[in-house]
Amino acid sequence: MKDYHQLLELEPGCTIDDIKQAYRRLAKKYHPDINKSHDAHQKFIEISEAYEVLLHEATYKKTEQQAQYDYEAFIRDVREAAQKQARMRYQKFAREHEAFRESGLYDLILLLKYIGRIAVPLFALGLISIPVIVSISDHSVAPMFYLFFTWVIGLFLLFDAFLKRKSYFKLGKFYYSFHKIIQFYKVRNESATETCFYCKGLKANSYPYKINFIKIKDIHLQNRGPMQHYAGYERKEFTYAVPRSRKAFIAHSLASVSKIFCITGALIIMPYESYVWRFIFGAVIGWIAGSLILLIARTRSKTAYLFSYGMIIKILVWMGVMALGSNFNFEENQITSGDYIKFFMVVMLFGDAFLEQLLKVPKKWNLFKPISKPYGSMSSYFNGNYLLYLEIPLWTTIYPIVRWIF
Repeated sequence: MKDYHQLLELEPGCTIDDIKQAYRRLAKKYHPDINKSHDAHQKFIEISEAYEVLLHEATYKKTEQQAQYDYEAFIRDVREAAQKQARMRYQKFAREHEAFRESGLYDLILLLKYIGRIAVPLFALGLISIPVIVSISDHSVAPMFYLFFTWVIGLFLLFDAFLKRKSYFKLGKFYYSFHKIIQFYKVRNESATETCFYCKGLKANSYPYKINFIKIKDIHLQNRGPMQHYAGYERKEFTYAVPRSRKAFIAHSLASVSKIFCITGALIIMPYESYVWRFIFGAVIGWIAGSLILLIARTRSKTAYLFSYGMIIKILVWMGVMALGSNFNFEENQITSGDYIKFFMVVMLFGDAFLEQLLKVPKKWNLFKPISKPYGSMSSYFNGNYLLYLEIPLWTTIYPIVRWIF
């Protein structure tokens, strides 16, 4: 018989809370998204099996029903159920991981990681050179001493990169290769029977546009003493696939590329000192360019479902907040960031979730229902308390922007 306590790194006589904590810790360690070793799959199944057995055993003893059942038969049944449950969980994780990779967010995050790995050594060298540059400009050796901490930070970052040198740039492969991207535009589903939602009269012979809905079922709060507060939730997720033609797929892709190009160009080229307003103007220009592409192609926007009266109110509020934190010089055609712009940005990132909750107080108005008519039965999801994203700080600001761009 397997030593389930050893598998979960627990001692006999552990509590249910100990079992749950150990499972969460080890399941995260051997999760397929994190652990790339060849035996991670089997290890994950064994951990899940141990969790199910020990949890049932603890509950079984707690209810004092041991006398009514044969213990060996009980363990055998639980083990079979646990193995089945473990495989189902792993398959669920695998499906979610594959969906995450297909969404493009995996490649985006991986790209940012590679950029960060390149930037860290350059940043470290910059920190090391600061005392030298300041000393030369001031014609004094004093900065070499009072800026000594920049050397320490820079050397620490370089040393950390040196220790990771063998795997420093081995962060994983991109899901979308050039060949796979080309195939996306070549593939046609000739047997398609559905009609494209975005282009009238065309068959949905390309990849559908997927919209994720989330519904919070329950929230769990735990207080285990000072600085030991835990919050968790149960949610139900549903992916709605909107049928799309090859023409719509290409038009949407061109619109996304135009948004990226306009925002990047604005951040680099625009003469304004404030990068916040460079991004804002770049987003506006990108929206105009993307809209023109869709208008010429006679194609509906794939992100029209994001635009609601509530979203428009949020945009106007935060645009006003950014304006209060900026200095406008119309004579010199210049916009600079004010002294409190960083504070206002923090307020926006963390206060957006609270503002969204306030806008949802008047239930009868449903301010976050799309202004344009959504596809098929999607309206029932907007009316049925389903969410497009988790209403938590940062995420309510970042997710709609990323979704709109891509």
